[in-house]
Amino acid sequence: MSGKNDRWLMFTYWGSYLKEDYMEVGLDVTEILMKHWGMVRLLTGTDFFHYDDGLEDLDSIDEVRKEVLGNRDQYELYDVTFFNPVVEEEIYVNRLRVDNTLLNVEEYDGIKFFQTKDAEINAQRTQALLDVFTDVAGPPALEELWMIDGDRNAYMGKPAYLYRPEPLYERVEDTVETKKTKEEVTRLVEEFEAHVPREWVIDYLQDRLGAESVQEMEGGKIRVLFYDRELMKNKVGNTRKFLRTFERHVDEYLLQKGIRLYKG
Repeated sequence: MSGKNDRWLMFTYWGSYLKEDYMEVGLDVTEILMKHWGMVRLLTGTDFFHYDDGLEDLDSIDEVRKEVLGNRDQYELYDVTFFNPVVEEEIYVNRLRVDNTLLNVEEYDGIKFFQTKDAEINAQRTQALLDVFTDVAGPPALEELWMIDGDRNAYMGKPAYLYRPEPLYERVEDTVETKKTKEEVTRLVEEFEAHVPREWVIDYLQDRLGAESVQEMEGGKIRVLFYDRELMKNKVGNTRKFLRTFERHVDEYLLQKGIRLYKG
C-alpha cells in the first residue's frame, strides 16, 4: 500500500496533451518497463473504484495487453507492479499507474536507495534510473516526462513544456482540471515552437547547467538533467524556481520581437 514515503520516480500529466488512447500508451510504457525490470508482479484494475485481486507474475506483454484491452471498464485506471532489480539487498517495489489524466511510476521507500553512504552506488543507481527514464520518454505520444516529483531532477520532452506559467500549470497539475487545459496547452506549445528557436533554448540551458546536462534526443525532444551525478544533488537548488526564471527570460526575449506568449 502507499504511504507517507511515496515518491514518483517519473510522471506526466498527459491528460493536458495526449492525443492517443491512454490505455495503449500506458501499455507501451509497461512493455518498456518489462525490458528493464522483468515480469509484471501484479496487474490490478478498478471498476467504479473497487479494486480487484489482480493477476500475478505475468512475463509476457501480450498477456498484459490482452487483459487490459479485453476488459476496458475494469482497467479505466490500472496499476502495474514491478520488483526493481537494481536493488539486490531487499525487494524494491515500483508501481506504474495509468489513467486518463496522469501517468506515474511510484516507489515506496522515500528514495532511500539513492541516498546510501556510498556516492558511487548512488551514481550507478541514478544512471540506471536515467536509462529507464530515457526509454520511457521515447514514444512519440509522450511529449513530456519529469523525473522525481517535487524536486524535478530531470526532464525529457519537447522544449516548449519547460515554459511553465504558474496559473496554467497549477490547473494542469490538478487532475480535476487537467483535461480541461488541453486546448490551452496545445496552443502554448505551438506558439512557443513558432517563436522560440530550439537552439536558443539549448544554449540557454547549457550556459546554466553545463553542456553535459542538456542532450538532444530523437523526435525533437531534449533531455535536461538538473542534478549532478547523484540523483539528490540538485544543481539548481529549486527546479521550479529555475523554470520560473527561464519563463521570465523567454518572455523578455519575445518582448524584443513584440510577442507576448502567455496571456493568462
